[in-house]
Amino acid sequence: MPLEIIELKAEKGIKKKRPLLFVHGSFCCAAIWRYRFMPYFASLGHDCYAVSLSGHGQSGSSWSLHFYGLADYMEDVKNAVAQIDGDPVLIGHSLGGMVVQKYMEKHTPPAAVLMNSVPPSGTNGSAMHMLNTAPDLYWALSQAILFSSPEVVQFDQLRRLLITQDTHPASLADAHGFFQPESLRAIMDIALWDIPRRPSVTTTPTFVIGGDVDVMIPTSSLQETADFYKADLHIVKDGPHALMLDKCWQDVADTIEDWINRKAP
Repeated sequence: MPLEIIELKAEKGIKKKRPLLFVHGSFCCAAIWRYRFMPYFASLGHDCYAVSLSGHGQSGSSWSLHFYGLADYMEDVKNAVAQIDGDPVLIGHSLGGMVVQKYMEKHTPPAAVLMNSVPPSGTNGSAMHMLNTAPDLYWALSQAILFSSPEVVQFDQLRRLLITQDTHPASLADAHGFFQPESLRAIMDIALWDIPRRPSVTTTPTFVIGGDVDVMIPTSSLQETADFYKADLHIVKDGPHALMLDKCWQDVADTIEDWINRKAP
């Protein structure tokens, strides 16, 4: 099955830095990264790549989506890394952060960034957080999972899930068309079936970054992830779930860039 890997090479005339591989979260595909993060990091000297996980975007057919789990997504990352010239820093968001964690169980990337990532204990704690703080969004997202139809989540609900209310809605509208169903098998894997059972045995420098107003991943989950991997932690004030789409995106990108320059030059 051919993988969809979109790429944007570093701007010419700028000193080349390590390549970056972006791994998207649930209900979307590689294109979520191309609006702000990929052009910005390419302007800083990074060759940028983003992979669509199996059954997402143009990676395989949608009919087979529910056959894929975390192990398959980890293989996607492995295959994407093999196609990149140079050893890339991995940047995973939400579900993609868990995929990166599974990859680190067997591989040693030069560095890893876990952005609003599902924590090592899985999604149960996050589900309780969401049920307590935003029950209407919890039920809307549950229906999207159960019926494999993200269309049941209204645009205003999606906005509340992903970005802050004072971020221009066009920021989300650009990416809205790429939202798609998520694998039920993968949803079960990140809840319990295939969560990391032990800290990575590798020595990968790891950076956990997330927002303090994320309705899906609470700051306690970010702290859990940082403790599990003995990672650096940065909490983005007033940061929501989709940091790459929010008004704060450039501050977040600059924070990640500064960390990469120090930990994986």
